[in-house]
Amino acid sequence: MKKRTITGILIFLFMAPFIIFGSYPMAIFVLLMCIGGMYEFLNIKKKANQQPIPIYVYFITIIFSLLMIFDIQYISDFAYDFKYATLENYGINILWIALAIISLFTCSIFDKKYSIIDAIYSFSTMMFLTLGLKGMLYLRSFNSLNNINDGTLLIVYVLITASITDIFAYFGGMTCYKLLGNDKVHKLNERISPKKTIEGSLIGTLFGTVVGFLFAYFFLKGFNNTILSSWYVLLLMSLALSIFGQIGDLILSAIKRHFNVKDYSKLLPGHGGILDRIDSILLNSIIASLFISLLA
Repeated sequence: MKKRTITGILIFLFMAPFIIFGSYPMAIFVLLMCIGGMYEFLNIKKKANQQPIPIYVYFITIIFSLLMIFDIQYISDFAYDFKYATLENYGINILWIALAIISLFTCSIFDKKYSIIDAIYSFSTMMFLTLGLKGMLYLRSFNSLNNINDGTLLIVYVLITASITDIFAYFGGMTCYKLLGNDKVHKLNERISPKKTIEGSLIGTLFGTVVGFLFAYFFLKGFNNTILSSWYVLLLMSLALSIFGQIGDLILSAIKRHFNVKDYSKLLPGHGGILDRIDSILLNSIIASLFISLLA
């Protein structure tokens, strides 16, 4: 626990400058997360002592992921403007999606060590990572917020909601184990995560929603004069983030369970890999970006 706490503090100190300063620093942060995250997704087969995914696929997925995240100005409505550090719209250019599908599936035809199942897995994980990281970039640069700090607060809102949910789900579940006993608690999804309980999930959802809502209500002033300034919409969004953060955790846990590995990597002592730390944040970034792009 001590090692996990120290690593958590160091992770926060590492992330803070990138998120606070935005612009190029935030783009660099997303670049690093993209390379590290995609590597962990694809390297998991090697960790599981299965036929490893060819190295060239790592390059293909990372390149297309970066193209979809940052895109190219003047040919797309989804391009990141490095000069003004803004991403006007949340979405993916269909051109890069089509080329990525063609490239990965063609590789599976001509390389007998890279199956069609590998191509589907590569594409799916690439899209999940891409949409999550592009969501983070969109939230940080959201241009209807009224000052440079509001984009930072929007990211903090997503992080706080996910973190509070995770913390209280863990301790709530542990408390229920002690008070009710192993036979009386209700498993959330024993096939994917044997230790998680429905009771812990509900406790985490309750506290994550309340804390997230209070943070959004008092600090996200940039939503004035939009539907997102309504307290019930903020409450609904906080509830959605709390629930989908847990779903994001389960999705990435399901992948680990499928390959029978404990962590995506050993990069972060006490935490595992990059994906082990940003699992809930990735899906939350997608949900928050969809909320804002549709309602703001």
